[in-house]
This record gives sequence, structure tokens and C-alpha cells, in this order.
Amino acid sequence: MKKVENFVINGSKKKPIILDVIYHESTVLQPIVIFCHGFKGFKDWGPFDLVAETFAAKGFVFIKFNFSHNGTTIDHPLDFADLEAFGNNNMSIEMDDLGVIIDWVCSSGFVADKQEVNAEQIFLLGHSRGGGISILKASEDARVKKLCTWASVNEFGKYWKKDEMEKIKSEGVIFVGNARTKQQMPL
Repeated sequence: MKKVENFVINGSKKKPIILDVIYHESTVLQPIVIFCHGFKGFKDWGPFDLVAETFAAKGFVFIKFNFSHNGTTIDHPLDFADLEAFGNNNMSIEMDDLGVIIDWVCSSGFVADKQEVNAEQIFLLGHSRGGGISILKASEDARVKKLCTWASVNEFGKYWKKDEMEKIKSEGVIFVGNARTKQQMPL
């Protein structure tokens, strides 16, 4: 198995995107699966390494990445060390980041061996909010050939209560708890 871990490219607003590429050596061109994590998520959470290895074992090039504004950093890819970035994140930034990843996969700078990768077969797999982002990107980017979502959101605004929206409008921020880290994360 080939792994390129914690590779860095520039994402939205020149903030870095850290990513992993996992695949097996092959004489057959392999389709590419780009995995998008969900809200308060990151590329190395829970089962995502096992998912990547399973897809690679089945003949795919698997890319998992941290959105540029998800709150993690290059030095702390498992922790929400940049709450300012997290608080300024939005769906447009995540859509732009996913576009940057797709552009990179199709470029000469892509880290996988071009003799093993089929850049004409780009598939998106999104978890939770990453599923919603994947749906939106697949609908606008013809390079995406297939889409799969995993517990995807079906709309972005349904979880916002009226009083939360009013508080954001009046105070500019609300905070959501993170059960894993016990942090109060700004939105």
C-alpha cells in the first residue's frame, strides 16, 4: 500500500489543506475517491483510516483531507487549535476547498503515480455536512462522475433555531459545544 500522509496544499483564502492519499500499486488505472468529513470533523477521526485502507484495497485511490477552516492546523491535525478559522468557516469555503482538491488531483502536481490513477473517474464520498458539500460540488463540477453520501445532511439550515439566528445577527457569534474536546466552538 502506498501512503502519502499529511501532504499540504493551499486551500481557500490561502489557508493550508492537509491531506492523505492512500492506494495500492497497480497496472490498472484506479478511480479516485475524495472523502469529505463532516461538521466538527477531521480526516483522521474515528474509522476514517480504516475506510481509506478498505477503499484502497478494493482498487481506489482514496484521498481524505481537512477542510482549510475546520479548526485543525498542520501542527495539530487532530485538535481544534484554530478556533478563529473554525468560526469563520462556511459552506462556500468548503466548496472552494473541494474544488481545489479536484483541481490538484487533475494537475501535474498530484502526488500519486499518473500511471496508476484515472483522473477521469473522480468520485466524492461525504460524511454528514461533508455529504451535503459533496452533493453541491457534484452538481456543479462535471469532473465528478459518482457520488456517495454517508449520513448526509439533507438541508443546511434546519438545525438553526430562530433565537440562535437572532443572537448571531445581534452579537456576531454563538458557541457550540464539542463533546470530545469540551471546547466551546464559535460560529
